[in-house]
Amino acid sequence: MLALFLLPLLAQEEPKTLPEDKHKQLYENVCGSCHGADQGIDDPRDRQGWHDTVDRMVQLGASASDEEQDQIVDYLAKYFGMPVNVNTATAEEIQTLGLSEDQAKAVVAARDKEKFPDFAAFSALPALKEVNLDGVKRRLVFPKALPQDPNRQTFLNICSACHSTDVVAGESHNRESWGALVGRMRDHGAHGSDDDFKKITDYLVKYFGPTPGAPEAAATPAPAKSAPAPKQ
Repeated sequence: MLALFLLPLLAQEEPKTLPEDKHKQLYENVCGSCHGADQGIDDPRDRQGWHDTVDRMVQLGASASDEEQDQIVDYLAKYFGMPVNVNTATAEEIQTLGLSEDQAKAVVAARDKEKFPDFAAFSALPALKEVNLDGVKRRLVFPKALPQDPNRQTFLNICSACHSTDVVAGESHNRESWGALVGRMRDHGAHGSDDDFKKITDYLVKYFGPTPGAPEAAATPAPAKSAPAPKQ
């Protein structure tokens, strides 16, 4: 039940339409010739990941010149690349949203003064007034403040690869439930060591458990069985 409740929140929203772009038609013509053009785009990847995907498709028979392949990769990386937290990302990472170097630097300068609370505040930045950000909106992440903790960064590094990490805000579950959800995310491709996922579960239980911020109560040992009465 926990997974059914949270998965719609944690999963990337599958786009119903493809963003308008000068390379959209090329992408649809080449990639849509073998499968639906929206197949696989709900799985975010960085530029190298999309380059490898397009290269595999060409090896399987997709017809596109080297220049066309680069243009398709540009389209996929821009609109279906990895999530970008504009409040912590580097200028180079922000440029992957299709922004110029000057625009990305303007974003960094503005957020150094005050963090962007949401998309509306970000898109209202004067340096971006001529930019249509609707197509890349799904890539933007504006996390709510999460409790500071030695395990916080591990949680952010691994979980933000696929979804906004602030979806856990307001949740309250025990260790078994969080452990089951973390295990499911791992099965769906989250990358990390056993120790990383233990740290993530510890973090979630501590701050989003039944008693947030309190140490977990020690498990109560099962009562010993009474010895059977001797037969008379």
